[in-house]
Amino acid sequence: MNSDFRSGAFASRRLRVAVSAIALLSLTVQPAVAQKAKGGDVLNACATQRAPLVKLDTDYKELKRSKMGAAIGEGLKQGAMVMAKGVMSGGIPIGGRGGGGFGGGLGGVGGLMGAAAGMAAQQQRPAAPGAPAATQTAMFGQDLLSGASGLYVPGISGGSFGGGGGDNVKAYAALAVLVAIVATAEAYAQLKEQEAGGDLRKASYNIDQDAARQLSVSREIVTDGNALVECRSAQLSDINTRLAGASNDKDRKAIRKERTDLTSALKKDIDLTGGVVDQHTGMAKTFTQGRAMTDGTSEADVLGGQAPAYAPAAATTKLAMPKAGAAPQGGQQQAAAPPAAAPALVALKATAVRSAPVASADVLMNMPAGREVKPKTAQADGGWWEIDVAGQSGYIRAADLGPPGSAPIQTASAAPAKGKGGRAAPAGAKAPPPPPAVQGPTNIRAYNQTVIAARDQGKGRLSSLMTDIQTSQRKESVLWAMLARFNLG
Repeated sequence: MNSDFRSGAFASRRLRVAVSAIALLSLTVQPAVAQKAKGGDVLNACATQRAPLVKLDTDYKELKRSKMGAAIGEGLKQGAMVMAKGVMSGGIPIGGRGGGGFGGGLGGVGGLMGAAAGMAAQQQRPAAPGAPAATQTAMFGQDLLSGASGLYVPGISGGSFGGGGGDNVKAYAALAVLVAIVATAEAYAQLKEQEAGGDLRKASYNIDQDAARQLSVSREIVTDGNALVECRSAQLSDINTRLAGASNDKDRKAIRKERTDLTSALKKDIDLTGGVVDQHTGMAKTFTQGRAMTDGTSEADVLGGQAPAYAPAAATTKLAMPKAGAAPQGGQQQAAAPPAAAPALVALKATAVRSAPVASADVLMNMPAGREVKPKTAQADGGWWEIDVAGQSGYIRAADLGPPGSAPIQTASAAPAKGKGGRAAPAGAKAPPPPPAVQGPTNIRAYNQTVIAARDQGKGRLSSLMTDIQTSQRKESVLWAMLARFNLG
């Protein structure tokens, strides 16, 4: 009887102690009046280090919220065929200049939504009699390119592009970033195919260049993230040092409040760095998949054994370009119009037939003025005509060819260049620079690595600091000590 009484009394005492500890803890964690910490405001102490990341985060949010971003995102993600039907029925006006272009210079939301719808509507409408066959390259009209040139795009705007806002290279680069953020990898791949005039080899090279332009941005994120972590680490170290040397409960309470404020600041920092890195993680995925589509390979092939920034492992399934004329994310494909016949052309002057559609490519042969030429396609591609040279593709500048009798034939010989099947260059002539190499996707791989570094060196390290603080707070709490003492922890 006495034993049972003593056991019950002890259990009751343990319960009262635990309840008292909880009540005491609830008093200690009540919100205190906001106060300035020693040495400045804890929340804003690292404002200088945060500023570049805040600016970048704002840029991406504004880019996605832009009228162009909304139009492309909805038009391509949701299925442009729905909008196309609205345009064709008159429910959604395309607007514009006398029916030309997409969206009339992108002057408003209606015009912009019409721009996205116009991408699909143009694929749906039958071609006018005698008009060239509609191709996939009509998806992104000049209005969209002009609109992209007017946006501020990190890594593009203010870069080393020549020609200003009218520069088509800059326009495509800006639009590529926007499409990579708000649309799909398929839409991005189609844009790059359009930019390259249908040449997937050139499209592959251009995708790697897109990744190269974003490399500088991702590297800055790594640097800025490290700087922010170092600033927060110094704050925490200072707080821990002062807390260990505090001589009274009042000072300890004030310093712990400072540490709690630091926790709040770290939560905001983690959200900030995570949001910025998320944009680049998405772009890394788009660049990787877009390159795989143009090359007909897999993500694993493009990354060369690297782990992707966006998944635990790279997919090994081979990807392919969307079929020509297919609407992004669904929609019925119309029957393709019969290809137009290639025109008869002549060399307007002595010119060179090169191995690739670039001025620095090897010369396969020199063509005299007046020679008849039979191109392989109905239209020039990117300023070059493709012809057959003994079973091999050769390329001639479009400006050097024309219909018979369209212009005076110049008989002056062009300076020959040394190359395959060509004559040696004259003495003293400089050798042409090598053509752009489309070897491994080196920039995509480097970009993928910097995105991983940005995530680990920013958000990852900030999260570790947060864990350290939370562990210290838990071990210092009155409840923890009480429960540990009475074997209740």
